[in-house]
Amino acid sequence: MQPALCVRGLSKVYRLGARGRALSTPALRDVRLDVDAGEIVGLVGRPGAGKSSLLLCLAGLLRADEGTITWFGEQITPHHVPPGLAYVPQRAGYYSFLSVREALEYYATMHDLSSASRASQVESALREVSLQVHATKRVSGLPPNMVQRLGLAQALIGEPRAILIDETLCGEGLLFEQDIIALLTTLSRRGITIVLAAPNSVEVHRVAPRIINLVEGRVVVTRPLFELPASPARLVAEQR
Repeated sequence: MQPALCVRGLSKVYRLGARGRALSTPALRDVRLDVDAGEIVGLVGRPGAGKSSLLLCLAGLLRADEGTITWFGEQITPHHVPPGLAYVPQRAGYYSFLSVREALEYYATMHDLSSASRASQVESALREVSLQVHATKRVSGLPPNMVQRLGLAQALIGEPRAILIDETLCGEGLLFEQDIIALLTTLSRRGITIVLAAPNSVEVHRVAPRIINLVEGRVVVTRPLFELPASPARLVAEQR
């Protein structure tokens, strides 16, 4: 069976100018990766390891210098991004004067959906991330963990086939919340592929059966959950 995601030889270098000289900073180095449909993968690495660059490339938002990315049999090109990809940035920005429901309704208009379908999917997303009671609150008044839930809710609109999450659920303990764990598990069972970035394995090991370690832009190890050390302290130590 063909994997949902196939990455081959992916490399990215950021080129910056300083005092008239060009500086090159490698972000990704010959990344090779396969992810199956419905699989939840934890992408782990210290700050600067290349997690955000990789997710942006996978989402078709950043062009790699070398290599190929194929989603569901379709290759990302400068002129084509396969449909069904949802990207949740580490710090999502929303119009602060909108309510939670209004924010989702606004982003739903960016999908080719009927009015009835937009309304139905907005309500479904609110329910799935447990934001119904906050639906009429302004985004500006939400605590950080609720903004993170809003970002996940936005990704659910448009019937995605893959969701790429850049540390959005980390830091506020959401990956320890049973409803979020249950939601990600349910999405996986629906066949939705999830790539979840995190600074270390401690949080993502609860939901990701496979961990991919990035170090200086390279995939250094890919291993199933049962091969991870049992001690959280050892998990953190591995990333140092």
